[in-house]
Amino acid sequence: MTGPVPICLELALPSGFVDNLMITPAGGLVVVETKLWRNPQARREVVGQILDYAKDLSRLSYDDLERAAQIARKDKASLFSLVHGDAAPEAEATFIDAVSRNLRLGRMLLIIAGDGIQESAEQLTDFLQRHLGLHFTLAMVEMTLWRDPIGDRVLVQPRVLTKTVQIERAVVRIEQGMSVTPAWVEPLATTTGAARTSSLTSEAYYEALAASNPSLPGRLKALLEALESLGVQADIRRVLMLRWFAPTGAEFKLGAIDQDGRFSSDYANWSADVVGRVDLAHAYQSALAALLPGAQVKQTPSPTGWRVVDAAGRNPELAVLLDHREDWIGAITAYIEALQSAVEARG
Repeated sequence: MTGPVPICLELALPSGFVDNLMITPAGGLVVVETKLWRNPQARREVVGQILDYAKDLSRLSYDDLERAAQIARKDKASLFSLVHGDAAPEAEATFIDAVSRNLRLGRMLLIIAGDGIQESAEQLTDFLQRHLGLHFTLAMVEMTLWRDPIGDRVLVQPRVLTKTVQIERAVVRIEQGMSVTPAWVEPLATTTGAARTSSLTSEAYYEALAASNPSLPGRLKALLEALESLGVQADIRRVLMLRWFAPTGAEFKLGAIDQDGRFSSDYANWSADVVGRVDLAHAYQSALAALLPGAQVKQTPSPTGWRVVDAAGRNPELAVLLDHREDWIGAITAYIEALQSAVEARG
């Protein structure tokens, strides 16, 4: 299971009771507040209420949260067992660290679910400015209800409202427990380039990447910015996937970078094979292998399984590839040009 796991209803906090608390296997926190959207007071108060919940949660330790959940559930189940079941006990420490870190940073997904959300996004600004220290993401989900006149059933259709505005947020730097006066106020940049995308997922990804090598996040972001001019996008989930979209809309993967800082090139084969040109992916991988001392393309019986490996037979290290950044960009450029010609030839 990779999605959020329901923990409890009516979690007691100083500011009220959380309707629904969920936690992901990776330690992500999800808070859901449900409201009937019938009167102006409900529309004004619900946003402030869920942000107060986030503030209260950010003041809890892992043990505090577990005790509160046990009270709400009326049992003694641990958070780890609720989320991971019978998983190996040695994984519990990593889970506790992740939940504790997200609590401390106020990093969580806040979901407001209502039956007819119409509030203007601009009116949320004042609420958001009051909670600058929290790294939350706020989502509004409209739950449209439909009654089946024949079966007398009620059907619920969730719809995520996609219209958003960028809110200016003060940036406050904390150094060794001392608050430094805010030096600037920056608007969150609006851009189509994935290199500048900021989300809970990308923050966690870059944190994990930094744990393997502190220099990697900055060097990787610089690479992504350089690739934007080629139309390369980065989709960050559990791995960072490099993608390029042809003018026809066809998607081609250029490889994936995992949180341990290793690059998987075999993804390129699958998308190139869709247009019958897996040979172009093989040529791209050969160009990558030529950049790295002792590297080679490991060939498998299936042409879609070919991948670049280092001298030890593992996926190459991102740090080593970044040492040859310009040549890597050159290999990507040549691959994209070859793909574009192949797509155009197919019409």
